[in-house]
Amino acid sequence: MLSELLHRLCSRALPAARALGHWREHRDIAKRHGRVRAAWAGHLAASRAAILEAADRAPARRRCVVIGAGDCLDVPVAELAARFGSVVLADVVIGRGARRLEKEFPGRVQGVVWDASGALARLAAVRAAVDAREAARILAEADPGPPPGGEADFLVSANCLSQLGLVPGHSLPAQARDKDLPEKCARAAGRRHVAWLGARPGLRLLLADAAELDIGPDGRLLKRVTLYERFGLPRPEKTWRWDLAPIPEWSPDFARMHEVGVWTWPPR
Repeated sequence: MLSELLHRLCSRALPAARALGHWREHRDIAKRHGRVRAAWAGHLAASRAAILEAADRAPARRRCVVIGAGDCLDVPVAELAARFGSVVLADVVIGRGARRLEKEFPGRVQGVVWDASGALARLAAVRAAVDAREAARILAEADPGPPPGGEADFLVSANCLSQLGLVPGHSLPAQARDKDLPEKCARAAGRRHVAWLGARPGLRLLLADAAELDIGPDGRLLKRVTLYERFGLPRPEKTWRWDLAPIPEWSPDFARMHEVGVWTWPPR
């Protein structure tokens, strides 16, 4: 209870993010990382390396904006601060990790609470009455506007694509009447985010779930679900595996892994 209270006190969050489950998701990610730190190490290192590889191809070095920064577990903030005049860490929840980095790099690194979906305030306002069709429409038509502080020379969407609609979808009462509501929201918000990224100037990098895998105790693949196609994305430029929930974190019978993909605009 004390650690949860400290987490809440040390985090900044949009009111709608608290109402629609994003703060709880942020807290749960921090807890899971604490439990399975070794299993996540490879994914976090691969994410940081992909960001730095792309950063070195940015056409200018004035501003870098990272969407989905959270606690910056997968974001090489110090290295980005050495490359860019300004680094903006944007998310619906800015946690202790990002706040610590603000203090470490004053005037160069800034954490900003910002809704990349552009839809949370509207969804929160109609949460009690909205149905699946209307929720998906709100997410599909929302416009977050330019990134916080303006357009960037290097814009990163860091491992948050699938959560933009899925998390609020799970928080809506209408899901009790429509079990597919979270997936409909995830698809609508994800497609909108991909279109938003495609419309921005500068170099853009997307790190996102490309596939979901269930792996048995013997290492055998039990199930594979391709994810990137539902967001209108082509094949990723490269992938790696994220041991998201080793046995028994998700289930005593299988480990849940994700294949994480890399996409860039303009493409390489």
